[in-house]
Amino acid sequence: MAKKKQDSSELNLDSLMDAVTNVVGVLMIVFVMMAINTAKMVQKILTDLPPVTEEQHQQMVQQIKELPPPPADPEKIEEQKKKAQQDLKKVVEELKTIDTSEMAAQMKFMDLDTFRKQLEEAKKTREKEKGEVDKLITEIERLKALLDETPVYQPPPPTYVRLPNPRPYPEKPNETRILVARQGVVHFNQDAFLKPILDGLDKARNQLFYRDAKIEPFADMLGKIYGTPAAAQQAWAEIAPFVGTFQMENVAKAHKALAAADMPATRQVLTALGDISIVVRSNMDAVAEAMVAAATGDLTKWTALDPSRDPTKPTIQAVAGEGRITFTWGSQAVDVKNNTRDIQSYFIKDLAGLDSIKGKSKDKVIYDAFAIRSMLERAATNPTFSGPFTLVPAIRPGATLVQMQLTPKAGAGETLDQMRNEGSSYQRMLRALKADPNGVALFQVMNNAFDTYLEARKIADETGVPASWEFLAGLDLTLNVTGYEVQRFALVPGAARGKGDPGIRIGAPKRTLD
Repeated sequence: MAKKKQDSSELNLDSLMDAVTNVVGVLMIVFVMMAINTAKMVQKILTDLPPVTEEQHQQMVQQIKELPPPPADPEKIEEQKKKAQQDLKKVVEELKTIDTSEMAAQMKFMDLDTFRKQLEEAKKTREKEKGEVDKLITEIERLKALLDETPVYQPPPPTYVRLPNPRPYPEKPNETRILVARQGVVHFNQDAFLKPILDGLDKARNQLFYRDAKIEPFADMLGKIYGTPAAAQQAWAEIAPFVGTFQMENVAKAHKALAAADMPATRQVLTALGDISIVVRSNMDAVAEAMVAAATGDLTKWTALDPSRDPTKPTIQAVAGEGRITFTWGSQAVDVKNNTRDIQSYFIKDLAGLDSIKGKSKDKVIYDAFAIRSMLERAATNPTFSGPFTLVPAIRPGATLVQMQLTPKAGAGETLDQMRNEGSSYQRMLRALKADPNGVALFQVMNNAFDTYLEARKIADETGVPASWEFLAGLDLTLNVTGYEVQRFALVPGAARGKGDPGIRIGAPKRTLD
């Protein structure tokens, strides 16, 4: 089939395509060769570069960061310049509007002479102040020299100070008294000290009764009651049997009252009055005077001895009628004739014969003070009883108990250094006191011993012992031998008070723990 003849008007692009293909092929070869050469060059450059450590790399990075920033854009710089010129023009315009007339007016009056005068005055002031400053500097130098010569202050050692902490005192305290002197302390438990002494007296109780009472210890007192020694000696035979039962002062006064009223003062009468006095809680002479007064028609002294504590339910009543008196004791009433014999008979027989009154004085004992003193003197020679004290028994006129005077022996007790030792007698006593629920340490402090007290109290507080304190006038102690009543041997004002005249008693302040 014959080939279609092409239109002569169409362009023949085959040759162009061949040329382009050749060019592209050549370019690709060139690019490949350039890439190969570039890789070789890079490899050569990298090979020629010296090796870099990590630290050097970081250093170069830091240097790059510290390079100054590239210069600003010239257009921005031009804009900022124009703005600054505008601001400057604005400030200049504002300065032109400021009023300087006042300053100009002031400058007219300030000339050179004025400035010179002010300068001279300033110089004078400066010279004057310079002199004062020089004086101050001189004084400072002097004080510095004194300060250099002044010894360094050494503060005293700290003082132990306690804040008060009041607490109730135990109802039945077991007190250990701690006597505090400047040199040290002596501790003393009164109950523990008295116990062996009282036990010894109790074992020898039969030796403490009156055997053959003599008038000599009572002579002065009885002479004052009866008026003369002879009258006292005459009455002694009748009152002596009561020396071991009642206070002789009361017996003698009762005997004298009965004798003055012409009433018999026999042993039976005095015994009956003594029994009654015990029940009405009064003295024998008060009962005797009440009986004598009743015989004269005065019943108030007797009713005043009423032992009842309830005024609406009296135990004693006495009502006088026509020639008769009705005496009532509790629920028992006795009607007697109003004469001395029958009234005395009521007291001695009817009243004293009641079961609630009869024989009440049999169990009452007054011991021989001199026998007790003699026994205590023997005990004082035994260190087991006296301990760190010197013991001296004493009979005090007017006192109904024998007393013991205690004085610390030389070297007794412990010093501060000894107390601080855990094995010291003081610390052992504190530990024993802490174990006692009712144990209390009572510090009795001399007026010059507060430093010692504070140290001793600090140890007690650290041990945990309840404590209190009080002043102590002296280290001598006086103790009563309780449980053994003795004769007073002297008149005591107020000793014969009856129930109707109790006097005024002011109780001692209550102690507290601190």
